[in-house]
Amino acid sequence: MKAKRIISLFLLSCLSVPAMLHAADPTLIGRRGCGYAIENTAEAYNEGARRGYKMMEAHVRLTADSVFVTSHDGKTDRLGGKMKIAGSTLADLKSERYTQQRDSAAYEGSTVCTVAEFLDICKKNNVAPLLHLKTLSKDTKQCSFLTPLMITVAEKGLTDKCVILTSEPDYIEYLMTNHPDIKLQFQADTKWQEMFDWSCARKLDVQIRQDLVDADCVKRYHDAGVKVNVWTVNTPDDYRRLADMGVDYMVTDYIQP
Repeated sequence: MKAKRIISLFLLSCLSVPAMLHAADPTLIGRRGCGYAIENTAEAYNEGARRGYKMMEAHVRLTADSVFVTSHDGKTDRLGGKMKIAGSTLADLKSERYTQQRDSAAYEGSTVCTVAEFLDICKKNNVAPLLHLKTLSKDTKQCSFLTPLMITVAEKGLTDKCVILTSEPDYIEYLMTNHPDIKLQFQADTKWQEMFDWSCARKLDVQIRQDLVDADCVKRYHDAGVKVNVWTVNTPDDYRRLADMGVDYMVTDYIQP
């Protein structure tokens, strides 16, 4: 009877080890959707969801007619367009067709995607949206235009899943004051040591470029109760190195869950 009990305990311990390892795995975030379509487009988001990402990043900008769209750059020329996002209406932007060469693959035919469309894709596929706010106005102190974005997130039923990422402290302060239910991350990068006390005092999770992160950095944040998101991680060696440090999130084009 004693031997059976020992064997049972051994089998239970074997089952618990993979579970513990899995729990420590970082959350993989599909960068601009994923690396298998034109970035920040509906095609990239749909493909990222198909490949299993449970969180996807979308860069956010504002059009001339106050529509939130997903675009990393302020201009569309890198994707074959000719427009400035802030100086164009959504209808103007939708008239363009984008092209992009990514590694050995060429993609074409996609159009600009609105944040609302991105959120719909996330909700349909049970994906958490990471909205990466670019600098949306020259006057960062005037942040009331962020409220319509938060309303859109709420209308899509994603307030509890959505994360807002930004490098603008003014945006952070406005959202913490006026929309305290939304989750926030601060893009710290080279300023992470300078802004360490500020971000930890607010319990803000942080994003830091992967080459700026070491084990001491991660430990300092974890000791303060703050999670660490790193970008961009595209090789198995970098994945293993950063996972061993205990980072919580990784932004990636190609590494799949």
